[in-house]
Amino acid sequence: MTASEMGGVPTTSILAVIWAITSGLWAVFTPPERTFAVRVLLFQPAWLLRAILGEHTWVQDLTLLLGLNAAYGYITGHWRFPTWTDLQWLDPTDATMRLYLQIFALLAMCSLFAGGIVFRGRRLHERETDGPLHEQRIEEQVLLPLLLTSRTTHSRMFPKKHAFSYSYLLVGIPVGMHGRINRLLSVDTEQPGWFHVDSADFLERGNEGATLAEKLNGYLHTQGVTDRDYAFAYLVTAPRFLGYSFNPVSFWYLYDSDTRLKYMILEVNNTFDERRLYLLKGGDPADVGTDDEPRGGPKATKQLVFTDTWAKDFHVSPFNSRKGSYSLRATDPLAEYEQSGRVRIDNTIVLRSSKEHPKIVARVFSEGIAKDPANVSNIEAASFIARWCWVGFATFPRIVWQAAKLSLQRKLHVWYRPEVTDASISRPYTSDERRLEPFIRSFLAHIVQEASDPIRLVYEPAHSEGSENVFYSPSFTYEEDQKRTVTLKVLSPAFYSRFIHYSEWYKAIDTECFTRDERNRTATLEGTTPLPGSSPNSTLNNKAGLGEKQHVKTRRSGLVDQVRWACMRRLRCPPATYAYPDNAVYALSMSYPAPSALDLFVQDHCDDQDTYRRTAIKLFLAQRLCFGVPALLNVLDYLLRAMLLLVGLIYSERTHRPVDLFRPRELDLGDAGTLLCMMLLANSVHMWSLLTA
Repeated sequence: MTASEMGGVPTTSILAVIWAITSGLWAVFTPPERTFAVRVLLFQPAWLLRAILGEHTWVQDLTLLLGLNAAYGYITGHWRFPTWTDLQWLDPTDATMRLYLQIFALLAMCSLFAGGIVFRGRRLHERETDGPLHEQRIEEQVLLPLLLTSRTTHSRMFPKKHAFSYSYLLVGIPVGMHGRINRLLSVDTEQPGWFHVDSADFLERGNEGATLAEKLNGYLHTQGVTDRDYAFAYLVTAPRFLGYSFNPVSFWYLYDSDTRLKYMILEVNNTFDERRLYLLKGGDPADVGTDDEPRGGPKATKQLVFTDTWAKDFHVSPFNSRKGSYSLRATDPLAEYEQSGRVRIDNTIVLRSSKEHPKIVARVFSEGIAKDPANVSNIEAASFIARWCWVGFATFPRIVWQAAKLSLQRKLHVWYRPEVTDASISRPYTSDERRLEPFIRSFLAHIVQEASDPIRLVYEPAHSEGSENVFYSPSFTYEEDQKRTVTLKVLSPAFYSRFIHYSEWYKAIDTECFTRDERNRTATLEGTTPLPGSSPNSTLNNKAGLGEKQHVKTRRSGLVDQVRWACMRRLRCPPATYAYPDNAVYALSMSYPAPSALDLFVQDHCDDQDTYRRTAIKLFLAQRLCFGVPALLNVLDYLLRAMLLLVGLIYSERTHRPVDLFRPRELDLGDAGTLLCMMLLANSVHMWSLLTA
């Protein structure tokens, strides 16, 4: 939901209530036989009760009811769209009607005048506060913000030949700039332009609010590159349009104080929203010189081409393994500008197999003259938007289309997605994984606190950007700093959604960290202490029964909560199988009569038990019913609620003896069954909400 600024009430809730009030008024002033069904379902006290209690699905159910009622009423003929005949009563010759029309015209003119004043005020405010900002003025920058109309080509050499070519749109951004230029291009603004670059889409995840320059400096420092090693940077990437972008690769150009291209960063994204950053150093510019001057002399020319080669360790295409190597040949846009007077992008990447055979040649290059958004007229901007707005939306469908050709026509072998390595950036958290992470972090801290042996646990959650959570056992001393330290680093947020499937926590860590095939690992565990679960005397394994030993007295809970916890234990099932089979995977039984240690910890020590239980049940059901995809479970839940509402509407509409206040009659005992069934169906969606809370 989008929160409204008025009192913090969600906008969707306000709109749903307005729609419900409008439907209620329509039901009151319409012949009762046409509105009886919607009145039965709409005028139930459970709606108000769910809203007061803050139940999170009442707005969805209310909106679904109103939408189903509108569709059902149209199908059954209870309402229809007005025709010209229905508007004949609007007689402009009638004096009263003319008066109404004059009043409405005057109100419309006042509204337009007031709206124009507000719009003009916002425009003036935007010009004052939302202009392009940079450490230098734009006209003084070495490379300007540019719109780069381009083309990308892709040629597969073996095992089957395949090629394609598509138009593509790139933008060039001086790193450090933010603001909006002529409403056409913007960087990190609250009111983006038509084409927008958002720093949240680049480099490390999780650093909310950081600018491109801040994120770039943070990444380079982790790679041993200091601020003195480069003077300025230029980003070439695919922009967002209307908030959407799929960006396979971005190019960062890093220049030294002599405006020589010293480093490049290739930021590669795959279709699973995983990311890999490659910092490339290229050749030494001093090795290139003129024929008349000694190499590296004072008149040495710049390299026009940047080249480098590096090992492949990131899953990009399902038709290529993670083995092999890349080589890059990239034109320096600044050197090209100094020589030809215009900025040009021309980058070629060659993928070689592990046997050094060229396998794929991918190229992206400029077509036409780069456009400066600050010098584009309104007509030119409109024409540019019309010709290039669709390119970003077409990128992902194009990838799927070419993949279908390679699979169905070329019959290429498919490599399943492995988990990312420590050098890559995993996909973002799902909402379920984000809710589970604090519980698992607190559980790990509690395990260490209860450990009898000295131990220090360094826990690095996914997307932590190097930040750590360090937990100490009571008997730990710094004399044992290195000997008794264990580091748990989560590589993928999938670790959290898989962790709760295990009934024994130490088996979960052992399985997720030490599968034989490293492509299946969602976390790593390093340290000099015995590995968890590797021996009966393991430091962490000594507390394997932590939950059962500490669980002397649980918090009091109602009967409904006890039933929900019991259902959760019965629904627990093994996590999804790995993409690459591993015979050493811990075998899980399909029934768990006793709760896991994590379950007991949450019951005894956590206040927000409902969040954990709801999330766990959702993931268990998704694994059992929907191939481990929670989104499919949400769809099934939505369809079931729609069916409950629709059944209530149809039954109330077709009952032969309606109990209707607008059509009073004498009631008899035969109406009791009809009334009971009607009330049960009208409240079935509320009972389902209570059950699945």
